[in-house]
Amino acid sequence: MRTKNSVRNIIVSCFSWGIIMVSSFVTRKIFASVLGLEYVGIDGAFSNVVSALAIVEMGLGVGMVYKLYKPIAQEDWGQVSSILCFLRRCYVVISIVILVLGLFTAYFVVQPIKEDFSKIWLMKIFILYIIDVISSYLFSHKRSMFIADQKNYINHLIHISVQIFMFASQIAVLKLFSSFEAYLICKILCRVIENLFISYRFDRNYKFLNLKTKNRLPEIEKKDLFKNIKAMLFHKISAFGATGISSLIIVYGVGLKNNGVYNNYMLIVLAITTVTNEVFNGILASFGNLLSTSESKEKIYKNFNALYFGNFLIYSFIISTFVCVVTPFMELWTGIGSAFDIWTTLFIAAYLYTYGIRQSLIMAKVGAGIYDPDKYLAVLGAFVTLATSFLLVRSMGVSGVMLGNIIGMLSVSQWIQPYLVYRMVFNRNVKAYHFKFIIYTSLTAFYTYLSYIACMNLEILRILKMNFSDFITRFYISQESSRFISQIIINVLVCAIIPNVLNILIFYRSEEFKELFQAARSFLSRHKSNS
Repeated sequence: MRTKNSVRNIIVSCFSWGIIMVSSFVTRKIFASVLGLEYVGIDGAFSNVVSALAIVEMGLGVGMVYKLYKPIAQEDWGQVSSILCFLRRCYVVISIVILVLGLFTAYFVVQPIKEDFSKIWLMKIFILYIIDVISSYLFSHKRSMFIADQKNYINHLIHISVQIFMFASQIAVLKLFSSFEAYLICKILCRVIENLFISYRFDRNYKFLNLKTKNRLPEIEKKDLFKNIKAMLFHKISAFGATGISSLIIVYGVGLKNNGVYNNYMLIVLAITTVTNEVFNGILASFGNLLSTSESKEKIYKNFNALYFGNFLIYSFIISTFVCVVTPFMELWTGIGSAFDIWTTLFIAAYLYTYGIRQSLIMAKVGAGIYDPDKYLAVLGAFVTLATSFLLVRSMGVSGVMLGNIIGMLSVSQWIQPYLVYRMVFNRNVKAYHFKFIIYTSLTAFYTYLSYIACMNLEILRILKMNFSDFITRFYISQESSRFISQIIINVLVCAIIPNVLNILIFYRSEEFKELFQAARSFLSRHKSNS
């Protein structure tokens, strides 16, 4: 049942986020063409400031989902109701705090922007961002129940339906009114509609839960919960320091236009990490359930190794494809001259890999509820990121900011997080993790190099791209666009072959490969028998 729910969550989440990713790119292209890159820069800067304010949420939802695993497994619905009621009250307080902080900081946030925009107008726009993040907390306690109960696919199906409507509405208001305010109001209204649908579905699925219960959480549960929440606050600060601060450094140090280009790249990075995060989020509840019910450390460790290997398979393909495809994609999407050079692209790819290859580890850490031991070190990592990014941005530009993020992650998180998981969850030496990390990273770099050399230098591919481009022009697509489209398609095919074929040749006898293959075959056979 765990495997079935995990695969169902993964399939639905990847499908939904794939549609959202494509829709986001279309909407961003229209947004940039109608309003300009300066507005893209404002969007990126304000989104990151609001992310900083949202730190007061402290990862409450993640911490509470961890607390729900055991009572759901034991069908202790009274305890589940008490946890959800407590979570609802917390989100009310958090929403009030964020609103007050947002109104207070609105004046100061807009002052460093040097471009010719009205400060009053910028403050109004910033307040709309505050309202948007507050509206996202509506019925969050009900959303958490679906996640903990291994039914996150319900959240995703509702999310994708409303998101498609939102993108269509935003494109319409941009085309008709060229209004940034209307664009944001559409987003807020759709956020509210989505949460109302979540609430309706929750009420149908969990009629037996009493969200009006007067029962309070036991003091020992509250103490443990607040301990985790305090730790999650530090991790939130760290996460913002590692990602959100980058946009602010660029906008205040380099300018809105460069930040607009950077945020276009980060939209791609976010789309990739969101989809892969959803893969591991789809497994998270099942892994947490395994931790709560299994007494075999060996079985848990075996499952993790298979997931870590799957993490590598995914990102060896993603990084090779990103390096080979992102430049023609950017020039097709946002116009010639809107892409970074190859060195900046490599730094962004290295940042994407450093973050992405740890997703299986983070899943294990969250599933086990390990938040407290590394909370101060997480802030140290954020400080390292901030300091190195500021030092390097003047001499290296965006590449320096990316390098600062990589140094911040490698200097702290790369060492402490594996140590905690291996010691507290598996009772094993962490050397095995680092050895695999070195192997996986070296192979990913090698695959990326081979793929890039093949895409750029093979004469047969150059001829194939030219012929395919000529074919595309027959469909009344401009020669310039057809050239980019042919490059993207051929390069993706090359990257689909080189890393994946080499991985099969190298690892087909490994235990991790056999474990993943067996899980996939088992799921497919059950699916056939059920149908």
